[in-house]
Amino acid sequence: MLWNCKPQARAFRYVGHKDVVTSVQFSPLGNLLASASRDRTVRLWIPDKRGKSSEFKAHTAPVRSVDFSADGQFLATASEDKSIKVWNMYRQRFLYSLYRHTHWVRCAKHFL
Repeated sequence: MLWNCKPQARAFRYVGHKDVVTSVQFSPLGNLLASASRDRTVRLWIPDKRGKSSEFKAHTAPVRSVDFSADGQFLATASEDKSIKVWNMYRQRFLYSLYRHTHWVRCAKHFL
């Protein structure tokens, strides 16, 4: 659920994940909202188009964290599958994976 803190503003509910949401992050320009879930997916939402999202089947285990690069061109996802994956936001495509971690990855903050 996304809350607008202005007086008498409504909250907006984004439905799509099939399990607990573990991380939410706005892009630097505020034009995208990324969410990670225990359902192993990442969803990209356009805040102005409530209810519509793109789904990335991101990992083979729950996704713990999402974070945009400073310019908003890339998204990093961290997972319990011991990997970090990097995605191109303009093409909405997977770029590469960092997978030599010995334990699950908790956070992707400040990665890019």
